[in-house]
Amino acid sequence: MKRIGITGTIGAGKSLASSLLRERGYDVLDADSQVHELYKNCKELRAKLSAAFGQECLTEEGVNRKFFAGLIFGDANARKHLEGIVYPYLTQAVRDFFDGNSGDAASAKPRFLEAAILSRVPEIVGMLDEIWVVDAPEATRLQRLIARGMEAEDAKRRILDQAGVCDIALFLGKNLRTIENKEGIQNLERQLDSLLAE
Repeated sequence: MKRIGITGTIGAGKSLASSLLRERGYDVLDADSQVHELYKNCKELRAKLSAAFGQECLTEEGVNRKFFAGLIFGDANARKHLEGIVYPYLTQAVRDFFDGNSGDAASAKPRFLEAAILSRVPEIVGMLDEIWVVDAPEATRLQRLIARGMEAEDAKRRILDQAGVCDIALFLGKNLRTIENKEGIQNLERQLDSLLAE
C-alpha cells in the first residue's frame, strides 16, 4: 500500500483535492480534523496542554481556538512548544491510520494524509512514499480565504505564517508531485485522475 501525503499552503485547495479522492473511494485522513479530535478526546494530551498553557486553553469541545490563534500567530516559540506537545499524538494517529486494515483486500489502494504543515513533522514525512503538493498563486489563495469570510489582514497573516512550508527542499528523497489548482475543479480532477492512473 502506497502512503501519500497531500499538502499545500492555506487556500491552495488541498481539502478540495482530498474530498475528490474520497469521492473516488480512497481513504484520506485529515490531520487537522484528527488534531481536533485529539484535543477533545485525548485526556493525556488535554492534561499536558493545561499544564503548559493554563486551563483557559481548553473547552469541553477541545481547545480555545481564539486563545491559541492569538498565541501562536504572535509567538513562534509558543507555536513550537504547542507543536512539540501535540505532534507525537498526531504521529501515532497517522501511524495507526496507515497500519489499519493491512490484511484487507482494499489495502493495495493508496491511503492519503492531508496536512497543511507536513514539513513540520519529519516523523510523519518519513512514513510517506510520495507527496502531492497542491499549489495556487498567492493572490488566488488570498481571494479564496476572503471568500470564506476571513478578514483580509488575517488571511495575509496566515499565508505569511505558512510561507515556505511546502518548499521541495524540505522533502528530500521523496517522490514529489505538484498539482496546480488555479483553473477550476475540472482541471484539478484531471490532474488527480492522471496521478491515480499511474
